[in-house]
Amino acid sequence: MSLSFFRVHIVGWFKLEVTIKTGCRLHGGFYYAGLDWGIRWGGLGFYVEKPGVVIRAWECSVPEYIGFNGRELLVRKVLAELGFSNICLKAYELIPAHVGLGSTTQLMLAVATVASHIKGFKPDPLDLAIRLKRGRISWVGSLLFKLGGFIIDAGTPSLRGPKVLARLEIPEDWVFVMVIPDIERGFNEFEELEILEKPWEPSLETSYHMSRGALRLASAIARSDLEEALKGLREIQIGTGLYFSIIQGGVYRGPLNKIVEEAKTKGITLAQSSWGPTLYTITNSTNADFTVDVLAKILEITDLKGSIVVSKPRNKGAELRV
Repeated sequence: MSLSFFRVHIVGWFKLEVTIKTGCRLHGGFYYAGLDWGIRWGGLGFYVEKPGVVIRAWECSVPEYIGFNGRELLVRKVLAELGFSNICLKAYELIPAHVGLGSTTQLMLAVATVASHIKGFKPDPLDLAIRLKRGRISWVGSLLFKLGGFIIDAGTPSLRGPKVLARLEIPEDWVFVMVIPDIERGFNEFEELEILEKPWEPSLETSYHMSRGALRLASAIARSDLEEALKGLREIQIGTGLYFSIIQGGVYRGPLNKIVEEAKTKGITLAQSSWGPTLYTITNSTNADFTVDVLAKILEITDLKGSIVVSKPRNKGAELRV
């Protein structure tokens, strides 16, 4: 299992504590959407440091789930699926739910991994992902949990399991700036499945933007060419947005179109992560403060409130401290 950093905590007699720290998934879009060969979706995304999940676990006689902010039912579901009992969990950091950051996959895999170690197992995260029925739409979040970096998955359906088409290191001097407007949250998992389990054939124009954008983005990351990477990201976003425009009201969802267009006039390329409302761009440390200031001003101009998060890339998967 590729969880890397280990530290031993012994509390009292033979009481083991295990802590896990994850990154966060930023979705870049879909590079292919169609029915040929049974492949429905091929996706891509980035792993970044913040916001992430940090959970501590230990064995106990009376289970407690502390700090999960209403997501305790999801925690119970994971533990029940794995057949684990008598585990206490405390969350120190969580990814906001249903804002386009892949919080459900990261939380479920974090709980499953840390609980497994408490019980003496060291499973592969991808085996856990299959067990927990992740990947029905995209394997990107599960693959990033294990490997970090930038990943293009080989598509679904999940019966074929998670496969990496390409995995690249994100240049360490790149900085991700996210803006999360206080608007209606994106679709939850069940709403998303209802939409995406019945795909329709994309137009030639849409397929062109998806495929060309994915290749352009990946090759630019490999060359550490930030300007070209943003062009590739914008192109795959256009393709993905055109495909889902009938559902989300435009290339970007609802009021996000206005933010993206305003940012474009300021020379900033914004991408929508999943269904949003999280938007993000990539810059470098020299321009990060300027980018934050511009995005804050855009929120004012568009009469929206929200938060801005700045994060480094995470070129490793979830980190386990045992």
